[in-house]
Amino acid sequence: MRCIVIDWGSSNFRAHLVDESGHVVCTRSDDCGVLSCGENYQALLLERCGDWLQRWPGIPLYLCGMIGSRNGWREAPYAPCPANAAAIAQQLLPLGEQPNAWVVPGVSCMSPGGAPDVMRGEESQVLGALQISGRDSALLLLPGTHSKWVQVDSGRVINFATFFTGELFALLHKHSSIGAVLGDADSDPHSFVEGLRHSRQAGGPLHQMFAARALALCEPHSGLAMSAFLSGILVGNELGEALAMFPAADEILLVGSEKLQNLYRLAADEFGIRLNAVDPSLAVVKGVTAICDAQQQTLQYQSSEENDRAANQS
Repeated sequence: MRCIVIDWGSSNFRAHLVDESGHVVCTRSDDCGVLSCGENYQALLLERCGDWLQRWPGIPLYLCGMIGSRNGWREAPYAPCPANAAAIAQQLLPLGEQPNAWVVPGVSCMSPGGAPDVMRGEESQVLGALQISGRDSALLLLPGTHSKWVQVDSGRVINFATFFTGELFALLHKHSSIGAVLGDADSDPHSFVEGLRHSRQAGGPLHQMFAARALALCEPHSGLAMSAFLSGILVGNELGEALAMFPAADEILLVGSEKLQNLYRLAADEFGIRLNAVDPSLAVVKGVTAICDAQQQTLQYQSSEENDRAANQS
């Protein structure tokens, strides 16, 4: 089924034109995310996708990500776990300003840590990653500003946990006493691995993080890039806690950018786990089209039931 899939996050906008076979035939992207577009959502949508909408009048349009958050265009309620494509499709929110347009809801759960947890946009990547890998059960890792570890069983998101890894790294860079000694070299593999190893020492992250400042002051010729070292400490703590939360898996599906894939592969080697990387952009499209297909099946079933009732009444 031909449709338009829009992944509209906090920082970026990506629109994918999908053909009848489910293949992406065109992608348009820029950095006009929810936080930077001045709430001019409809105007921006028409500016970027208006020619598609004119060429295929009534084409279904699905928006996922932070565009459906409280700070976005229209807030879509979370679908509670366990949630599969059909359950998420049942809570698609019509976008009143645009015909045949739908906001994909996020997913909520009570995390293994004992507190509520939420995701928006990642649920589409999870469903798509399962399709790409040919699985219906898996443990998935979606690194980023807020890293997600997601447990899926029989096509249903059962549980997940969010880690503040990326945002904490940015905050420490910009708003902490550690930031003054970090520098910009956050991609040095040796320093990153040293940070991973330090994360496994005693004291926990609140103690370990300060080592980035202390080392810079006391061992200025250590050769470590402190930004990468700090990154390793944070990622190492994330992996240690996440692997304690979730059942052991032979292989974890990794859905993230190339840069993050490279970092988390280093971390996986250090922690003795295997990762199978999945393209995040393709995963979004596959996931949203799975939700789209589930919606269409429901609509066809409802239409069939209405026709049967009408036939019986006549």
